[in-house]
Amino acid sequence: MNGTAPRNSDLSDGTPIAAPPESIEQAALTIDAASDLMADVRFVAFRTPPDAELKDSCLMAMIRDAPTRRHFDPETVSYWVMENGHGQTEVVDRGAQTPISRPFSWGRIRLVDRLGKRNSFVSFGGWLTGERVGADALLLIFRSSAPILRLPGHSQQRDHLSDDAMSFFGRLVPRLWSSPAHERLVGMLPPDALYAAFLLHEAGRIHRSAPLREAIPDDAHAVLRELELADRDRPEALAAGRDALTLLDLEAVAAR
Repeated sequence: MNGTAPRNSDLSDGTPIAAPPESIEQAALTIDAASDLMADVRFVAFRTPPDAELKDSCLMAMIRDAPTRRHFDPETVSYWVMENGHGQTEVVDRGAQTPISRPFSWGRIRLVDRLGKRNSFVSFGGWLTGERVGADALLLIFRSSAPILRLPGHSQQRDHLSDDAMSFFGRLVPRLWSSPAHERLVGMLPPDALYAAFLLHEAGRIHRSAPLREAIPDDAHAVLRELELADRDRPEALAAGRDALTLLDLEAVAAR
């Protein structure tokens, strides 16, 4: 649910599609197919196909000098970065200098339109690029080796695990405030390793609590499915995530 109905594009296998993916679990898109959709919507979140050179989760957002007034038109995009070992927010608007090419950190990515309406995402970090498209538009592309998950918003429903990821960061932040070394450690983790730490942390909480399993059966299933994929496709990231949990002593947090 990213705005008005877009024109047809193609999935990774050439199958026509009529709309952008509405969940991280829907079919993957190539970068080219997602770019085609941007002619009719102003943001799209998607995963690239398994055979892509880079298996990434992506968020494309377009900021135009003048809103189309046909759908959600982002005017600002905010996200987190690490500066001197500490997290801080950055905001991009139509006046941003380009090209943009820089890492972004874990946390919330927020798109806001001229009316203050929002669509937000939770990310485990990655790389942001931005460039001018034509005379009146700025195209931003967030890319990550971990999923970029939709939070409930003006034009979208939440992805499974997005609320859990925000809660995980909420439990993590107080520990980082009390330990600059831990903050630097988490800031240096590759996105897929931090995502693996989150999955392992959630799996531990779910395993220890039958009421939690009953309360969030879909998310519990998603955690197990994502751990299986990580074990198959990204074993190094899974091992790094397990090591990070040990160093951060997050099992103590999980037990709360």
